[in-house]
Amino acid sequence: MPKGNAGFVGKMEDVLDAHKRPDDPKHPTTGVNGPLRALHIFASLNRGGAETWLMDVVRSTSRAELQIDVCLIGAAGGLYEEEFERLGGRILRCPLGRNPWGFARRLTQLLTAERYDIVHSHVYYFSGVILRSAARAGVAKRIAHIHPAEDRRNTTLSRRLYVKWMRRWIGRYGTRFVGPTKASLEGFWGPGWEADPGKRVIYNGIRTERFVRPVNRAEVRSELGIPENAPLVLNVSRFAPHKRHEFLVNVAGDVLAQRDDVYFLLIGAGALRESVEARVRAKGLTDHFRFISGLPDIDRYWMSADVFAFPSCNEGFGIVVVEAAAAGLPVIAQDIPGVREAVDACAEATLLPLDTSAADWARVLTDALKTPRISESQRQARLRRFPFTLSASIEALRNLYAE
Repeated sequence: MPKGNAGFVGKMEDVLDAHKRPDDPKHPTTGVNGPLRALHIFASLNRGGAETWLMDVVRSTSRAELQIDVCLIGAAGGLYEEEFERLGGRILRCPLGRNPWGFARRLTQLLTAERYDIVHSHVYYFSGVILRSAARAGVAKRIAHIHPAEDRRNTTLSRRLYVKWMRRWIGRYGTRFVGPTKASLEGFWGPGWEADPGKRVIYNGIRTERFVRPVNRAEVRSELGIPENAPLVLNVSRFAPHKRHEFLVNVAGDVLAQRDDVYFLLIGAGALRESVEARVRAKGLTDHFRFISGLPDIDRYWMSADVFAFPSCNEGFGIVVVEAAAAGLPVIAQDIPGVREAVDACAEATLLPLDTSAADWARVLTDALKTPRISESQRQARLRRFPFTLSASIEALRNLYAE
């Protein structure tokens, strides 16, 4: 999201104060005599956790009941865009550009013209700008969805000013506040957030039916070009600094120093992928690594792995941990708040402190590879009582929108 500064805040106030805030919107909502219309705001429609969750919601709901559209404020070309439109959703575009106060004016005009019942923003602190524009456009329900558990950006003076103003705007112009975990809400609002009935958790549930049918593990290994019985360690995440892929490469080096039959599959895309691949080459580990970009259907890889390794240091909710649990995989991850709530679904999980060395990580990972997988009957039984289902998410979203 854009970096804040004092000039940005002051000029944004000037532009937005030129519009009268409608305490009582003059225009009736279109949901009175038909389905509610909700506009979700994202930077892009790529395969992140929140975007994937919303796509599952759209796949599983009827537009006759709830019309979900998306407004993108970043670059076009997201991997989900084609499917979203094929499912009947509209993609509106309001690029941020280099003029944030001009952006706010354009967004207010767009929302005034489109008449959505709900604006549901997923852009962290910048949701303050989104919700204020929505208020000025007369949108009755304005939701800030806070995903990260903590802000790890540099605490410069301009950043602190930006955060202060955005928090103020979110609190003033939002009507409801949502997080994917208790940790994300506490990280943003502080420990007393539960006393506010306008704040609640909506867990990012998954479609458990994806994991019901077993897959041919030997076939997947043949496709990857690795031995049929080779242990396979999986990581699924965007190649970004806080996901710590380079640390995982160091862990792999220590694992392979103990046993040379282990392979590592990294699934994802992102700006750091090339540098991670370069690090693998520099350490001489190329033969033991496989890289796959994000795919529409990666469930067969989940079901074919032996351990899920996830050294990310900042997660609002570890949705990939939930998917690993559905696949019956042992999980090794960092002991951070968002992941702690996700491991409730796991049959076996080991959470390590953030200062755990690569060598100690490797020891834990090697031990996990020696542990037999849970049986298929055990895994299916766990799926039948799985705590993080998409249907539960959709019901929570319906209740939120109906208020």
